[in-house]
Amino acid sequence: MNLILKLAWRNIWRNKKRSLITIFSVLIAVFLAIFTRSMQLGMYGNMIKNVVNTYTGFIQIHKKGYWDEQTINNAFSPDSSMVKNIKNTLGVIDVIPRLQTFSLMSSGHTTKGVMIQGVQIEKEKLLTKWENRLVNGSLFHNDDNSVVLSKGLAEYFKKKPGDTVVFIGQGFHGMTAAGKYPVKGIIDMKNPKINNLIVFFPLKLAREYNSAGNMVTQLVIAKEENTKTAKLYKELKAKIDPDKYEIMSWEKMIPELKQAIAADNIGGMIMIGILYMIISFGIFGTVLMMTEERIYELGVMLAVGTKKIKLMTMMFLESLILSLIGVFAGIIFIQPIVHYYHNNPVLLTGEEGQAMQGYGFEPLMILSTDWHISLVHAMIILIVAMIAALYPIWKIKNLKPVEAMKEI
Repeated sequence: MNLILKLAWRNIWRNKKRSLITIFSVLIAVFLAIFTRSMQLGMYGNMIKNVVNTYTGFIQIHKKGYWDEQTINNAFSPDSSMVKNIKNTLGVIDVIPRLQTFSLMSSGHTTKGVMIQGVQIEKEKLLTKWENRLVNGSLFHNDDNSVVLSKGLAEYFKKKPGDTVVFIGQGFHGMTAAGKYPVKGIIDMKNPKINNLIVFFPLKLAREYNSAGNMVTQLVIAKEENTKTAKLYKELKAKIDPDKYEIMSWEKMIPELKQAIAADNIGGMIMIGILYMIISFGIFGTVLMMTEERIYELGVMLAVGTKKIKLMTMMFLESLILSLIGVFAGIIFIQPIVHYYHNNPVLLTGEEGQAMQGYGFEPLMILSTDWHISLVHAMIILIVAMIAALYPIWKIKNLKPVEAMKEI
């Protein structure tokens, strides 16, 4: 076996041009497959991050029935023992309280319905890097008597930090909710629909505005990045009282996002399938060329007594070595590009960018750095190359030395 392996290695570099063409074809195949899938999954991840982290979080706990009737009257006072139990769950960083309601926002002759979200900024930073999204002014503190407007609302009302806005609505159990507050900052939520809807209050101020005591409408679970949402959801579900509370993952809270990704993913998989067909023909073409060029050589080796099984093994090892070199080279070459476009996303313009904004997504092309993508697609390309390597084995099996040597 060692002798066959040595022969295979020497044969590879005996014709460097042929071997380099084979390696390059595998390298390009791996490069294109990983790039395409990284771009697709990276954009999905960015969509989820934009909507989930800035709006719902990955998992929420509400009073039972809240999601079907999202009014402040379905707010609840968090059970301290339940909160403590949740915080002690493996994978949970913290529990983030929010108080959400709807009111009219007014300035001068301009009025619009808005969503008020009472938050604790320091805890919200576990989900979103607020400082990076601040476009003007500053963030409020927990005891402040000021608000932060989303970018779209600030433009709609033509407001800047230091200006004042008026709110009027209905608070907890029908109490009148009214207040006049200064704008402390303007924030870009990286989501067009949210940017045109939301106003952030300090949680304490939101409770005072709505006469809501220590109530919350949602408890958002801040989880560790590598913790699987489905697994954590199952663990937390067992820790809450189903007669009092409901627990929901982002897939249930935003089913349209999951459906949009699933629909687009089908199209992406079709494109990947077409790419693999092209790749397969390319790899098979190089293997075919490599085999046909060596028919005479193989015929001579058979004529001098070399067993077919040894020739088959040698040719298979040559294909395996060339494929492995191409696969590893493809992974090495693609990684700097994947990491660059992960850290430096491309802003999409034109019709494609407008279409993404219309669906409420940030128009960015960002690549995923998940190593699982590279490993899976490198393995698929390697399997394709190994299937192509069956051709020289079949050719040797049916090869007749005399006829082979006549082909020179």
